[in-house]
Amino acid sequence: MKTLVKPATIVLAFLLMGGFLFVTTANSSAQAPASGSIGIGNLTARVIAYPGEIISGQVNATGYTFGVYIGPGVTGVLIYHAHIFGADDHGIVAVDTSGISVMYSNISYDVLHPVPSILDHKAVGFYGVSNSYIIGNTITHNVGDGGIAVYSSSSLVPTGLPIPNANSSGDNNFIADNYVANDASGCGIVVAAWGPGMSVSNNWIFRNTVIGSILTPHGPTGFNVGTIVVAADFPFSRAVDNVVLNNTVIGGLEDGIIVNAVAPGAADIGNEIWANYVELGAFQRINNPPFDNASDLDLAPAPNAIAIIADMTPQNTHPAPPVAQGNTVIDNIIVNEAVGIWVANANGGLYLDNTFQNVTINFQSFTGVG
Repeated sequence: MKTLVKPATIVLAFLLMGGFLFVTTANSSAQAPASGSIGIGNLTARVIAYPGEIISGQVNATGYTFGVYIGPGVTGVLIYHAHIFGADDHGIVAVDTSGISVMYSNISYDVLHPVPSILDHKAVGFYGVSNSYIIGNTITHNVGDGGIAVYSSSSLVPTGLPIPNANSSGDNNFIADNYVANDASGCGIVVAAWGPGMSVSNNWIFRNTVIGSILTPHGPTGFNVGTIVVAADFPFSRAVDNVVLNNTVIGGLEDGIIVNAVAPGAADIGNEIWANYVELGAFQRINNPPFDNASDLDLAPAPNAIAIIADMTPQNTHPAPPVAQGNTVIDNIIVNEAVGIWVANANGGLYLDNTFQNVTINFQSFTGVG
């Protein structure tokens, strides 16, 4: 269902993956994993990782807040062929660190009792994590807020966890070959800057499969939103030079793939959406509300596949409006949509060689305050 990736891109991806494997497997240790309380309050983790640890096998996190916790400065951790399940909140949470690898693991049936004081509840949450890898995992049947998140660290870091390096950016991560489905109430894969002046940059979202509620049952707490998102969500934050390549996204309740600047001064610059297959995106346009407000002119007026948006709503225009500039949408296949590519308040992008099948309007744009 997807277009072929250019040979140079395949070589680059395998070089990245190969280099990672060589470095990580050198960092092994026989020390047994610890578990117990972390941070403040009643937060606990079934596994509290130490630097260089390899975590594999079954991690039954029943009764714990998190399955695996990787704290600030704890580098070189490899989660490999693990089965992490039963956590009240995140299956895996990592904060202000680098060199973390989550590979070929099953992170499912977590976020079973989301902690009210925690703002975001992903199966895998990277907060202020850079130079890391999330590859080849199955991430399904998680109850709250979707599948994978790579954020800059700020107020979204789970409340009570230590953040000595508050507002670290999330850069140079590789998210590839994951299967993300049946994860209720949130997006499948999110890469977002959340914090004043923070960034998410040079992240690769490559060859993942993300399925939304049109093809999977609704979760116990709501719809499986699906979708892939690259966003600058905080005033004067930046999402720069991220690549969304060769993914399959089907049945998302929001746009299949979204690049979105949603706050004053926020900027999406130079991001690439290339060679993806997107079908039946933005189903919530049929069902407004409760999802997006149908009166928001920055949003496509009908179900759509790919969106590039500077969210120029009145509350976002001062002291500086958001910016979407130089983003590209190339060589994608878009199927069964009302609108194929939707662009709002975006400048200087390229929209080339996309294929549209059973799409009413291939390309539509809007400029103005909506």
